[in-house]
Amino acid sequence: MKGIAIAGQTAGEAAWSISMFVLSVVVTGAFGYLLITDPGRLNEVWSWTRSLPLAVQLLLWLLFLPWMIALWIWTMPWAMPIRLVLTVGVLAWTTWLLFPWKA
Repeated sequence: MKGIAIAGQTAGEAAWSISMFVLSVVVTGAFGYLLITDPGRLNEVWSWTRSLPLAVQLLLWLLFLPWMIALWIWTMPWAMPIRLVLTVGVLAWTTWLLFPWKA
């Protein structure tokens, strides 16, 4: 499996890393799409998650921590440039961390 080999990983580990990266890009893409096209919908998503039972909220925070942090930042009453920079920064940082071909 020379084409997608990742240094120091077995084929199974590489497949897991790549699949998690692809999943994170999809979730980040959906977040970015809403951020650009309908930012108010992000507030609705936040309200919906806050209306769920606490155990479900904790599970969502555990599974989607970077995106939940970005969503929380976006719903804060801070100035728009600050929220935008922090939200995009968290999403970019997450994508970089999960990028499987880092040197």
